[in-house]
Amino acid sequence: MDNDENILSAFEDYLSKKNCSMVAASTVETGIKKMKQQNFDILITDVRENSNYGTKFIMLAKKLQPNIRVIAITSYPDKISEANLKMNGADFLFVKPLDLKKLDRAVNSCLQLSGRKIS
Repeated sequence: MDNDENILSAFEDYLSKKNCSMVAASTVETGIKKMKQQNFDILITDVRENSNYGTKFIMLAKKLQPNIRVIAITSYPDKISEANLKMNGADFLFVKPLDLKKLDRAVNSCLQLSGRKIS
């Protein structure tokens, strides 16, 4: 989930190369609605300080889908606690700009943990 359409488009391109489909959401409300309609292997979400775009969203996602793997991304590493995010369900935290090799390893790890084959 991200509110930047360019980032959503880049993720869609990246995931399609891994033979994964993506459902985009630009708001927490949309993300939760979609999670109530469909199961997902991975949640990749932007995390912001003092908003629903953080720990609260991850907690709601894990409540709806306990086995979902979560990759959190932030532009605010000095204001986001990795320990807090992980305690509330995140598997990985990355800081923008993204290191694509590390992100790729995290996605592969999440897919393996969810029982998916990796391309």
